[in-house]
Formats: sequence, C-alpha cells, structure tokens
Amino acid sequence: MAEFLTTNGTSYHIENVIIGAKLKLVLVSPYLQLSKTFFERLKDAANKGVQIKIIYGKDELKPNERNSLAELKNLELFFFENLHAKCYFNEREMVITSMNMYEFSEKNNREMGVFITKENDAKLFDKAIDETLSIMQSSELIGLSKTKRTLHQDRSNQTREKKRKKPTRGYCVRCEDRIPYDIRKPYCRDCFNIWFRYENPEYEENVCHGCGEFETTNMNKPVCYDCFTQYEVKTV
Repeated sequence: MAEFLTTNGTSYHIENVIIGAKLKLVLVSPYLQLSKTFFERLKDAANKGVQIKIIYGKDELKPNERNSLAELKNLELFFFENLHAKCYFNEREMVITSMNMYEFSEKNNREMGVFITKENDAKLFDKAIDETLSIMQSSELIGLSKTKRTLHQDRSNQTREKKRKKPTRGYCVRCEDRIPYDIRKPYCRDCFNIWFRYENPEYEENVCHGCGEFETTNMNKPVCYDCFTQYEVKTV
C-alpha cells in the first residue's frame, strides 16, 4: 500500500532506492545537481552493474558533473526540456515526489512524496513506468565524455616554469560557482558568510577550488593534490 512521505521520509526513501537497486535505476528530475555523496551512491550502483538512466530538463551540467557522470559505464543521460515530474525508482521500489534530485539530502524545503512498491502497488507502479518510458522516448540522449578543463594547462606542451602559472579563476569549494582563484579565499561571498558562522577550517567541502572536480577539501586544504603540485609548490 502506498505510503505518504514528508521531507525527511522522501530523502530517506530516494537514497534507499539508489542504494537498493540491483538491476536498474531510473531518476527523473528537472534539476540535476550532483553532490559528492550523491555521485558516490551512483558510482556504487554502477559498480554493481546496475543500469542507470537519468532524465533531466533544466540548466547545463557543470564540467565536474559531466566528467563524473562520464566515469559511470552503465549510465545513460537524457534531456527533456519540458520536464517537471520527479520520480525515482529501481526494479522494486519507487518514490513520486515534489523533491528535485539534488535536494534529496537537503532539509530546507518542505516536500511531499509517495512511496510505492511493485509488490504492493503493481498497477500504479507500472503506470508510472509507462509514463517514464514515454518521456524517455521523447527525450534527447546526451553523449557523455570527459571534457578538458580550461583551468588546467596543457602539461605535455608547457615548460616547467609555465606549468607553475596559477589560473585566474577557480571554484567555490561548497557551491561550485566560479570565483577568483585564491587558496586563501576558496569560498564565494555567500558560502563564506555561512562558513564564518562556525569558522571550522577542517569542515569538509565538495570540490577542488582549482579544477572544480569532486574532492574532499576544506579551508586549510582547498585544492586537490594535482592542483597543489601544479600551482602551489614553488620551483626549487
């Protein structure tokens, strides 16, 4: 029997749908914004051989999001411009909800949803799958491949001295917005104001300030190893 969900219950069941997938995983959401945790869940599913299909409809993917999705060998990405539905399911369980994909771990918004299972709600489950397939058939399949990051120098054609040249623009380690590159100031203004309330230099963030790729960073260590050695280590 269908179960009504509030915000916390919706987040919980969406995550469990991803974790519990054995054969297939379908995620339908207008807005697609990958957090590090969310990507790790998808990576775990892909490593188990789960066939993953994602349908989204708003905004361009950020370079680190595209690069990360390109690493998942069992994933197909679809774009449907008029998408407004939000639905997440594996072969046994489904959540139909107001919650966008990137918000599944957020607690700021008030959301509602319905949790159903193929065993107990077979007709409803199948109808939702049929509608998802109809949307997918009208969607554009997005090719995924690694993109060359503009912040990085071409290491094969640069001299040792040029490889040390720092980029002018970086990424906020929390929200991923483009900001001036400065390892002393790895946050955008808004995120810095939030960080400053607690002022914990070891608080874990999501991306590298230099290249924008998913990486565990913080105020003390805002860049990944590659960016640190390329831009911050002084030539001896």
